[in-house]
Amino acid sequence: MALSRRNFIRVVGGAGVLAAGGLGLRACDTMPEAAVAAWRGPQGEPDLRRRLLSWAQLAPNPHNRQPWLVALPGKDEIVLYCDRSRLLPQTDPFGRQIMIGHGCFLELLAQAATAEGHRLEIALFPGGQFPEGEIGGQPVARIRLIADARVAADPLFSHVAARRSAKVPYDLNRPVPAGAIQALQQAIVGPSVRFAQTRDIERVQLLRDFTEQAMALEMRTPRTMAESIDLMRLSAAEIDWYRDGISLHGPMFWWGQRLGLIDKATIADPKSSAFESGIARYRDMTQSAMGFVWLSTEGNDRSAQIAAGRAYARVNLAATAQGLAMQPLSQALQEYAEMTPLFNRVREIVKAAPGETLQMLLRVGYAGAVPPSPRRRLDDLLLNGTA
Repeated sequence: MALSRRNFIRVVGGAGVLAAGGLGLRACDTMPEAAVAAWRGPQGEPDLRRRLLSWAQLAPNPHNRQPWLVALPGKDEIVLYCDRSRLLPQTDPFGRQIMIGHGCFLELLAQAATAEGHRLEIALFPGGQFPEGEIGGQPVARIRLIADARVAADPLFSHVAARRSAKVPYDLNRPVPAGAIQALQQAIVGPSVRFAQTRDIERVQLLRDFTEQAMALEMRTPRTMAESIDLMRLSAAEIDWYRDGISLHGPMFWWGQRLGLIDKATIADPKSSAFESGIARYRDMTQSAMGFVWLSTEGNDRSAQIAAGRAYARVNLAATAQGLAMQPLSQALQEYAEMTPLFNRVREIVKAAPGETLQMLLRVGYAGAVPPSPRRRLDDLLLNGTA
């Protein structure tokens, strides 16, 4: 049964009317409460390290893979590893974005520690840095918790539970003020990560168009699209089972599946209305950006990637504090062959210096409330034994 995108939306709209009238409301696959329970924070957890990890696991990370493994040796140590079963070999072939996600995890862990009167002593890559193009089995970080009465809680920590990656259209009638952008820049600690931004309308439109092209290229490249398709969770049951990946739920997807219009095959098929709807959805998002922010580092070793992740986590939390919506648009920064022309072009647009690595490209603006993404059970991140 073939439907145009317009007719599909009309069918879904009719289904929404039925649901609003009380027919099928419970059937429309709302987000399972258990899958987002982690966003309430540790509830009565007596162990300090587990409390800190409960907050750290809310960190932003690529494709919501949550690629973290943790060992708890001794009484005051945490050892962080990368879960190599959760890499993204097609869109992140060198593991750069995965390492940025580990930097985000470490930043939230450090902030949670300050709220508990502790500071962290973090030794990055104690077994040596991973070489470019390889994620090894050695630790990403060995962390020691140190009680310190002089430590003040990081003010950004109070926004962790409300932080989101806002993958929705932004308000085109509401510009981003200079003061809000300044707050984002001031959130970065240390000189190793450079912050830059634009709200100039001509440059913003250039980046809107450019990021739209990059998203479309990723979707139209079969192997990179397949990586995302494999990680799509198309029902409340799948979301509750996996608690990771790309959650697609709600009336449109519920009715689309039952009408035989949506499944992983149709979403991947460039000739289908489901694929066209996906392209249109991303177009609506990119074309509503009201500003762009980017983070860069000198060089691109693993420590630089960790630093970029820590800086991004802080910028994202500062955006939350300012009431700003924010979404990473990482497609054009990905290092696979088909993306190379756009990868080179984005460096020209943002005037990247020679030797400088663009680590994050973010759109900003204002949007309504965005629900949280699923999170795995904390126990699923813990390794047995000691490291």
